[in-house]
Amino acid sequence: MKAGQWKFNHQPDGIWGTGDYHDTKEAAIAEGKSYYLPEDYKTLYVGQVEPAPTVVSVDASSVLDDIASSVRDECGECAEDYLQYVKDEHEQVLSDRLSDVVNAWMEEFGYTPDFYLIVNTEPFEND
Repeated sequence: MKAGQWKFNHQPDGIWGTGDYHDTKEAAIAEGKSYYLPEDYKTLYVGQVEPAPTVVSVDASSVLDDIASSVRDECGECAEDYLQYVKDEHEQVLSDRLSDVVNAWMEEFGYTPDFYLIVNTEPFEND
């Protein structure tokens, strides 16, 4: 699968797992017409493949809340306001660093998305 390739489907949304990837819209339309009978689907759809975003952002606020909650559970009342006053710029540094680590981890162990989005969807008649 390469960005910009074409696929066909019997509906304009949902999972587009049927058929091959095509370098031209015309080739995808031809495969769609040979795959589905006109009496089953009068209108089919063609669209272009766009790789799913592979970079994720980690919300440091949620991580800090989880850490503070764990510390409060362990230490009780004395930790009631732990991590409640983290400066915005420090939280952003943590978000950036955590995002970098998570994205590197996804790459290293093969957890990047292997799915795609379909864009530029157009109907065509199945005749």
